[in-house]
Amino acid sequence: PLAAGTGVNPSVATGVSCDGSGLGNLTQTDGVTLDIAFRSIQSRNNPAFLCEEGDPRFAFITVNKVVVNDNGGNNATSSFTLFLDGTVNTNVTSGEQTAVAPGEYQVAELGAQGYEATFTGDCDADGNITLVEGDNKVCTITNDDLRPVVTLIKNVVNDNGGTASSTQFKMRVNGTLVPDGGSRQVNSNTNVTITEDAFAGYTATGISGVGCPASLGTPFQLNEGVSITCTITNDDTAPTISISDVT
Repeated sequence: PLAAGTGVNPSVATGVSCDGSGLGNLTQTDGVTLDIAFRSIQSRNNPAFLCEEGDPRFAFITVNKVVVNDNGGNNATSSFTLFLDGTVNTNVTSGEQTAVAPGEYQVAELGAQGYEATFTGDCDADGNITLVEGDNKVCTITNDDLRPVVTLIKNVVNDNGGTASSTQFKMRVNGTLVPDGGSRQVNSNTNVTITEDAFAGYTATGISGVGCPASLGTPFQLNEGVSITCTITNDDTAPTISISDVT
């Protein structure tokens, strides 16, 4: 809460500030959870009636984030936003204990594109967990970077009498042979090169596809988990006839 009249970005109400800059203005969730418990003990003929503390009214959960970058990934723990999806969404920080109202929750995250998530600990395989009063549970989300995939398609144009088929061309990803329609896994955030062996009578006229390089042999990089399909077109070369003048 802020002083009256100082709410900014945007001014949603007097004394309220809502600022998404900490999350790159991609998302903003502000929430307040308030649990109020009342306990009454019958005071029949009990002039010394007192309200006393009883059992815990909160449950506690710790969410741990583990990031595995063994395929060129470069995300860190700070790249992920963690929260508990329940009656109210509650943001949590990796490794820190969070007090919540008892109930059913799902541990969820943002920023996991290109990473495979695995839940362990007190959560089930989908990140679900039930918390009762006094619980102190731990869930771990492990995110492993996925390798990008490059698929190559061969397009052969025989408009000058050529008879070659797509299977006769040798296309390569980082020097490894990839057949027509085949795929190759590569490391993310690392240079990738698509080439092909020379084929007599044919000229490579271009490579096309979303995320593909502008030309054969030009290094490019892919983000974690991205899959692209590149089509390489080869056109048969028209025969050349030489005429010599013999006198």
